[in-house]
Amino acid sequence: MSKNRYYYYDREQCAFVEHKATRKTLYAQIAGVTVVALLLAGVFIWGIDYMIETPQELALKAENEALQEQLARVDERMAEFSSELEKLSQTDQNLYRSLLEAEPISEDIRQVGVGGVDAYEEYSRFSSTTSSLLRQTSEQIDRLERKLGLQNASYRELVQLAKEHEVRMAEMPAILPTDGPLVSGYGMRFHPILRVRRMHYGIDLHVPRGTPVVATGDGVIEKAGKGSGFGNYVKVKHPSLGYTTLYAHLSRIPRHIRRGRKVKRGELIGYSGNTGLSNAPHLHYEVHDATGRAINPIFFFAPSMTPSEYKKLREAAEQATISFD
Repeated sequence: MSKNRYYYYDREQCAFVEHKATRKTLYAQIAGVTVVALLLAGVFIWGIDYMIETPQELALKAENEALQEQLARVDERMAEFSSELEKLSQTDQNLYRSLLEAEPISEDIRQVGVGGVDAYEEYSRFSSTTSSLLRQTSEQIDRLERKLGLQNASYRELVQLAKEHEVRMAEMPAILPTDGPLVSGYGMRFHPILRVRRMHYGIDLHVPRGTPVVATGDGVIEKAGKGSGFGNYVKVKHPSLGYTTLYAHLSRIPRHIRRGRKVKRGELIGYSGNTGLSNAPHLHYEVHDATGRAINPIFFFAPSMTPSEYKKLREAAEQATISFD
């Protein structure tokens, strides 16, 4: 079979002349065909790669979606924890600190805000969806961690304050030192022996000789011995409050009740009597503050009594005009 012949019109000769391909033209044609073929092959491979995902790519894609869903759930749970922590913080602020008379935590400190440089810049290299989710979750974790740290510090402070408050409450002289009727209160009274009106710095409880007398609050024995006017007496120091309580005209003081010994509220420290400047068996009881100023003991008994009992006690203290000492 003969080869195809190609002709072209030569204007100079005014005739059709047979086209004879040169080696250079042949190479150019081959190169052109090769380039076109390579381009078509590249486009085809790119299309196949773009449209058809490998099993590894499909697995990575599914794993990425699962991780994003898990991060979203973690973020929701942390938001719930943060809300519960805020409730604890409000209880801390409005109840515990109020009861323990602690300074409130300022709003600026409670919010524990952050500023400055972008702490999560490393997430910028991911896609916008992933980057946003990672930033949100990291910020939530850091905020929660700071709030937990602040709340722990607050609770440690409150625990210490509660311990101190417990000690103060235990030392408060809040009970009657002996079981007997009140026959004379705090204030100006007529002294039965000196026959003059003078200040009565405590209360007199009428009880038979030998009636047990107890410490009205936790403390340390400051003095235990004899005084010119008080007869046998015991003085108890309540250190955390600065108060001192005095128990006078005792018939006897147990041998173990001596200076420096710690005593508990309700612990026996002596027995009532009629020693010193006294005209009848009774217990004379006083309370003094840190400066030595006498305070009406009646004010301290309310927590240990019912309202009606406390009312009767106050009425008895106000009606009495003569003291036993």
